[in-house]
Amino acid sequence: MLGVIGDVVQDIVVWPEEPLRPATDTRSTIKILRGGSAANVAAFAGPRYPTRFIGAVGKDIAGPALISELEGLHVETNVQVSNLPTGTIVVLIDNDGERMMFPSRGASADIQQVETGWLDDLALLHITTYSLASDPSASSVIAAVEHVKAKGGKVSLDLSSVGVIEEYGNDSFKEVLLGLSPDFITGNEDECELVGLTNGPSAGHLLKRLPHTTLLARAGSNPTRIFTGPSLVAHVPVAPVDVVLDATGAGDAFNAGFLTEFLKEGNLESACLTGHALARSILAFPGATEHA
Repeated sequence: MLGVIGDVVQDIVVWPEEPLRPATDTRSTIKILRGGSAANVAAFAGPRYPTRFIGAVGKDIAGPALISELEGLHVETNVQVSNLPTGTIVVLIDNDGERMMFPSRGASADIQQVETGWLDDLALLHITTYSLASDPSASSVIAAVEHVKAKGGKVSLDLSSVGVIEEYGNDSFKEVLLGLSPDFITGNEDECELVGLTNGPSAGHLLKRLPHTTLLARAGSNPTRIFTGPSLVAHVPVAPVDVVLDATGAGDAFNAGFLTEFLKEGNLESACLTGHALARSILAFPGATEHA
């Protein structure tokens, strides 16, 4: 089974229909959707492979609705209930489909110690850097990683956000990364460069200290580079995209496609192509969804 632990939030996605007008109204289209990087991965993975989501929601009406949606996508859910409100993110979309995000993590930052029964049967646990940003979630997620690895399972980490890594502190984050020693790291061009995994004078130095880690360095429409340790093992092309309405969740869709295919077939390049295809399929729809 694939396990995914971390954020589940309510996305309020805003498409302005005219230039922003300070101090007054701006015509917009607004949708309220399920979000959170971890929940998105689980939602995309659920129809393709046995998947369990682990996270926390509040006692408000949003939490049960989000969990019900995941379960409707064939995701098994093990969810804690926090005294904090369910997380919410306002996502502002520009004309190119790029996003500006305003997160309030709420209960997603309040994941307590995870029951070991939720972890024992996992072949792979996927985590996100968002969950490492603060305690108690950070300590709980790290403990879950250690438990899964002790049971012989694999671990995948999404770098998630330049902003979160910068707030964490680059050197401190690198030490956490080395301590986790994940089997897979995935990130976009900016995230990988910031951490020193690709490009720049220290590129590859960190990967030398992670010789058994596979890095999936995404680069938008350019080929994804696959490294095992410091060695570049493949360039995987990205097919062109005709329409980009909203890039929200594209990285999460890639992770879901890659992980589910890898768990089924064990081939890095074909799993990467599956990740590209799933990411491409959601770009024409609002939010982290495969349909309008």
